[in-house]
Amino acid sequence: LGMPKMGSTSLDSYFKCGGYNSVHWTCGGGRMCADCIVKGIKAGLPPFSKCNITNVDAYAQMDRGPENLVQVNYLNEIVRGVPNATFILTFR
Repeated sequence: LGMPKMGSTSLDSYFKCGGYNSVHWTCGGGRMCADCIVKGIKAGLPPFSKCNITNVDAYAQMDRGPENLVQVNYLNEIVRGVPNATFILTFR
């Protein structure tokens, strides 16, 4: 849930080192996670339904830079769409 440049690459590496399937920025095929998350929400579907990837344990970064903070702008929708998720606020 942190802002850009707040350790998401390290968080992604941490999850991968632990054997988890983690994505960072892109969600398959070079698509930005932010784009598919917003697309799902705007379609009235669960936030990650349009990302077209399965078995993801961690989304280490889901914004599209400081101008599109999906994790902030759509936090309520993400929490409602994934009620059992654990959210990590990274900071430096």
